[in-house]
Amino acid sequence: SNAAVPYLSLPRPLTAHPTMLRLSACILAIAACELAAARGLEEYEPCLDKAEGDSCTLCSPSDVYCIETMVVKVCVAGECTGVSTPTDDDEEEEAAGACECGWTSTYPCPGTPRRWWQSFAADDGSACFNFCCPKSPPSAPPAPPTPPPTPPFVCETGCAWTDLHPCPGTPKKFWQTYATDDGTDCFNACCPKSPPSPPAPPPPPAPAPPPSIAVS
Repeated sequence: SNAAVPYLSLPRPLTAHPTMLRLSACILAIAACELAAARGLEEYEPCLDKAEGDSCTLCSPSDVYCIETMVVKVCVAGECTGVSTPTDDDEEEEAAGACECGWTSTYPCPGTPRRWWQSFAADDGSACFNFCCPKSPPSAPPAPPTPPPTPPFVCETGCAWTDLHPCPGTPKKFWQTYATDDGTDCFNACCPKSPPSPPAPPPPPAPAPPPSIAVS
């Protein structure tokens, strides 16, 4: 046939620009590095080659983006587990969450008001009883009793000798002599000393001389 065949123009092959080629190579290299890092993180085992109770970290040393918490962690049964020390507040919160104190409306705590038909709850020493029925602090011990006053000294031989030898400073007869203070308890009991007299007041100041009168 002499029919004319239409001319078909084929597209020319695309030629990549050198800058685009370098950019594609950099993207592929970054993706390969991230894939290798991800594989390394997936293979990280915190307790690998560690004994029971050894310290461990959940973040891999090669992972610069992981932030480790401040909780101390140890290896327990092959797992890196955080260890926390319980405190008194934790025990009280645990007791508060586990204990219900509704039973105190039927069995009041010892020492609290109750109705005539109710009986006090028995202290079984459990944490729930101590939480619902807290004990008051012990009262201070009573003060020791005041010792009785010391009785005055009494001389066993009595004070009849003062009839012959009166105590110094007391009236006596002309033929009697005063007893000598020998410092014994009997002398001090039979001849008590009077308290010392107060000191004498100071003498009054001398009167000022009269003013002199000039005679003109």
